[in-house]
Amino acid sequence: MTRPADPTFLAPPGQVADWRRVLLCDVAAGTGLLEALPGTPEVLAERLELDAHALRVLLDALTVYQVVSGDADGTYVRGAEVPTDSTLAGLRHHARALRRWAAALEDRTRDRPISSATGPADPEAFHDALAVTARQAAPGVVDACLTRFPHARSVLDLGGLHGEYSLEFTRRGLAATMQDQPVMVEVARRRGRLEAAGVQLFAGSFFDTVPEGPFDLAFCSGITHTFDGDHNLALFGNLRRVLVPSGAGVAVVTFLRGRHPVSALFAVQMLLNANGGDTHTEAEYRQWLGDSGFTADPAVVDLPDQAARSVLFAS
Repeated sequence: MTRPADPTFLAPPGQVADWRRVLLCDVAAGTGLLEALPGTPEVLAERLELDAHALRVLLDALTVYQVVSGDADGTYVRGAEVPTDSTLAGLRHHARALRRWAAALEDRTRDRPISSATGPADPEAFHDALAVTARQAAPGVVDACLTRFPHARSVLDLGGLHGEYSLEFTRRGLAATMQDQPVMVEVARRRGRLEAAGVQLFAGSFFDTVPEGPFDLAFCSGITHTFDGDHNLALFGNLRRVLVPSGAGVAVVTFLRGRHPVSALFAVQMLLNANGGDTHTEAEYRQWLGDSGFTADPAVVDLPDQAARSVLFAS
C-alpha cells in the first residue's frame, strides 16, 4: 500500500494522508494498543482496561492499512506498515488538527465560542510532532541563515520548542539560547538533549522579555503566524534591543499568505487558536520590521520543503 510522503496535516493538496488511518493510528497509540501487541482483543482489552468489542473493530480496521495483522487464532501483531515513532508523532498531531477543525471551524466562522472539546495540545506530543519536520529542515534553514549572516556567532532561537534549530546552530559553532514558554522549556529540560549540547534555555513570554544578549541573530520559526500584528510588532521591538549594534539581524521562518496553497490551509489552523494568528502577508512583515527599526531584505527566500515556508531576513 502506497502512503503519502507527508503524514502531517501540512501535506500539499492531493497528498494528504487518509483521515481514517490518521485517527485509527492516533487512538491505537493513545490507548497503548500498539505497544501492547501482540494479543487477542480479549487479552488486550483486559490488559489495557478497554472495551473488547470496540478493540476488535479497531484492530480489524487497522489491518486494512497493514498497521496490524491478524492470524487464524485471533491474535493481532504489529504489521508491515506500523508507523515509526517519528511518523506516528506527525500522525497524532494531524489527528488533533482533524478533531479541532471538525469541532471548532463552524463555530469560529459563525463567531461563536470555540468548543473546548479538542482540549489543549499535549506538550510532549506537540514537541515530538514539530521536531520531526524541524529536524529535516534545520540544515537547509541554518545554511540560509549563515549565508545571509556569515559572521554570526550567537543566536537567539525564539519559540524554539524542540530545539532542533538550536542544535543545528551549535553544530555550526554558534552559541545558541532557546526561549519558549515555561511548559515547553520544561519538556526540553526533561529530554536533556539541548543543555547537554550547550544550548542555554530561557523560559518566558517573548512579548514580555527576552534574554539580554547581545546576539548576532534572532531566529523566529513557528511564532509570528501564531499571533496577530500587535504581538509581532512588540516581538520585533524587543528583538531590536538585544541584538549587537552592527551586522546583526533577524530571520523569520513562516507561511506567507498568497505564496503557496499550503499557506491558505495552514491559516485555518491558526484561525482556531486563541492568539489571533494568521498567515500574514509579506507586506505586513515588512511594515512590522520597519516600524521596529529593521530593514527587510528585498527578496524572500523560499525553503525547499513540502510545507512551502519562506524566510524573511532583516537587519
